[in-house]
Amino acid sequence: MRVYFDMAVGGKAIGRIDFKLYEDVPKTAENFRALCTGEAGLGRTTRKPLHFKGSIFHRIIAGFMCQGGDFSNRNGTGGESIYGAKFADENFKYKHTKAGLLSMANAGPNTNGSQFFITLTPTPHLNGKHVVFGEVIDGMDVVRKMVAVDRGKNDKPVMDVTIADCGEVVAKKPKKEKKQKTEKKSKRHKDDSDNDDRPSRSRDRKSSRKSRDDSSSPPRRRSKSPSNRASKRSRSRSRSPRGHSRRRSRSPNDRKSSHRDSRSPDDRRRKSSRRDSRSPVRRRRSSSTDRYRR
Repeated sequence: MRVYFDMAVGGKAIGRIDFKLYEDVPKTAENFRALCTGEAGLGRTTRKPLHFKGSIFHRIIAGFMCQGGDFSNRNGTGGESIYGAKFADENFKYKHTKAGLLSMANAGPNTNGSQFFITLTPTPHLNGKHVVFGEVIDGMDVVRKMVAVDRGKNDKPVMDVTIADCGEVVAKKPKKEKKQKTEKKSKRHKDDSDNDDRPSRSRDRKSSRKSRDDSSSPPRRRSKSPSNRASKRSRSRSRSPRGHSRRRSRSPNDRKSSHRDSRSPDDRRRKSSRRDSRSPVRRRRSSSTDRYRR
């Protein structure tokens, strides 16, 4: 788990401190985390919000530690845990071996509430008396700024060193937008590939349809009807023996003229004399008198 403090000195922001809470002391770590978020509501004894926001570091000793967490009295005499007034020491697995460690302040064994301190140096004389439950992972420069503030009576800073804001650092989840973009890209690529396959698919469909038609329908036979034969003959006549050009279709007049031309001169003379010898048969026109005679 990770939590943070946004610090201010005399009302001016000086930066953020990030803490890591150890999993081996879950009850103590959970108490501190809930006091950072303020989710536990009001204290049973203090009747004040169980929240570090707005509280101060009431005691800072250079070369030793910075103490805070008294959200009710702001002088080291108050505070309350999320489990009630006080709770027991969880374990002493971690030792005070370096600067930047988070440890519980108490008034003796099994008197843990909401007050804590940050070590500024190794403090081995506190081992077995105070429960170490976390450490500073970022913001030791902010801690040094806090130590630089002038102090008065009982090592209390002359200006308020305030926790302006605090909370839990939530691990960032992967953005959904990126996932959606990758899905869209893959979908687009898939559509493109489908489009590329479409022509071939249509060709396959056509060929399969053709083969189906060929296989299902019986072969067609040409009917040997007289009209077909006649059309065949006319086609064969219209072509020349060599097949280069068609003969021009002749009209009846052309045939007649060609027949006349083919006759000999004697035949023509005979025909004309025969025509002359014949007298035209004239029909008598009946007059009006003839009508009455009848």
